[in-house]
Amino acid sequence: MKIVITGSRGFIGTHLRNSLQDHKIVEWDTKIGKDIKDFSLESDTDFVIHLAGLTDVRESIEIPDVYWTQNVEYSKRVFEACRDIPMLYASTSCVKEWWRSPYGTTKKVLEELAYDGHIGLRFTNVYGKGAPDFMLTSRLNNGDVKYKTNHIRDFVHVSDVVKVVLFFLDQKMYNKDKIYEVGSGVGTKVSDLIEKHGFDVPYKESDECEMMDNTSDISKLLSLGWRGPKEFI
Repeated sequence: MKIVITGSRGFIGTHLRNSLQDHKIVEWDTKIGKDIKDFSLESDTDFVIHLAGLTDVRESIEIPDVYWTQNVEYSKRVFEACRDIPMLYASTSCVKEWWRSPYGTTKKVLEELAYDGHIGLRFTNVYGKGAPDFMLTSRLNNGDVKYKTNHIRDFVHVSDVVKVVLFFLDQKMYNKDKIYEVGSGVGTKVSDLIEKHGFDVPYKESDECEMMDNTSDISKLLSLGWRGPKEFI
């Protein structure tokens, strides 16, 4: 199978690429000099996995135009090229309250732009080796925790995210529902998690840019036969 992966050298893309070594992989990533603003598709492509994009909620407030260009304008080129090609693309749980940030807005637009045969995966808080430094799990590991909040977050390991993608590929489920939530289905209170790791830091009031609870509903995935994620520790 010939599979195109955009964002192939990013956090999730790296893990996914390493799990697809039995397939012919075509990579698109700025780290190898292939920016999706120049995206094109080879005629014998079987499947596309579109992961390229910017993902920091707070950063998106500071540079909304950059997020729109990268996540929408460049992605539109990918979507158009894949109009008749089955594709999975990275969405986010932020779409459920998309108006809170430019990041959430860009992903909401992508879901509206998707063609038949394009499936959006609304990732929650993905953790694991190589996760970006701004993510909570990375800050816990790095000791860079300055405050705690009363948010509830759904944490899913990157290996489980990869398994979801492989599940769709293996089962050839290309024409199912257009959106699936991908997480553990279990919410964890951020303050409890931070205290569990031994950090004695003050509370901070919620920022308007963040939804209070992003716990996923994975019932649609489970109904397809996916066995579910491993427990978050």
